[in-house]
Amino acid sequence: MDMALLASMATGPIKAFVDSDFCGQLIVLIQIGMSVVSWAVMAGRWFHLRDLTTRSARFVDDFVRQNDPLALYYNRYAFTDTPMENVYLKTCERLAELIPEQQRVLLRTDPEAPLRLGAARMELVETTCAHTTDEETVQLGKGMTALAVITSSAPLLGLFGTVWGVMLAFQAMAASGSANIAELAPGISSALLTTVVGLVVAIPSTIAYNILQAKIEAYTVQLEGFGEELMGKLALNYRKAEG
Repeated sequence: MDMALLASMATGPIKAFVDSDFCGQLIVLIQIGMSVVSWAVMAGRWFHLRDLTTRSARFVDDFVRQNDPLALYYNRYAFTDTPMENVYLKTCERLAELIPEQQRVLLRTDPEAPLRLGAARMELVETTCAHTTDEETVQLGKGMTALAVITSSAPLLGLFGTVWGVMLAFQAMAASGSANIAELAPGISSALLTTVVGLVVAIPSTIAYNILQAKIEAYTVQLEGFGEELMGKLALNYRKAEG
């Protein structure tokens, strides 16, 4: 490694950290821990969303190719635990539970017999679909709260550390009765370190949070659209005609 770089590190942030008091060092260590957590969340959410998007697209392609919306459910499709597949599974399970007993008997004797449910039962199926969609939407945001907390609190911790360090520096100057900048500078430098670290933590976290939130919102729109399409097809194929 370049010796000039080593020298700058030794006289820069590292020296400022060493010169800090216990409170300043503790704040920096907390911020470093927050940085580790934020990068873990960012990486985990990024790869998870990318994987979900790929698997969901494959499932939707298979779903739209079926004439019967229950075909994948009855044919024991290889589900992979994506939000769209979970909405589909729980909705289909609910519909199967609500088939009247007399119709179950008819279907056992004649699998080709038409299956029709009344409006009240179809509303229960729709409720299950909507509720499952909401649950899966909440799961999509898993980890985002921690990222948001880190994004907002890291700079505030840095500001607190800076104010604390500046206060101590001025107290030391008042106690010594000297306004020598050479004596004041190390304390100010140490105080500013927490703000620098806070910004280093917050800036990438903020950028990643906004990007990930946009991806989650886009997937949520697709998930809600799939739920509506699923219920439309189920109603078209299995809802009893009014009157």
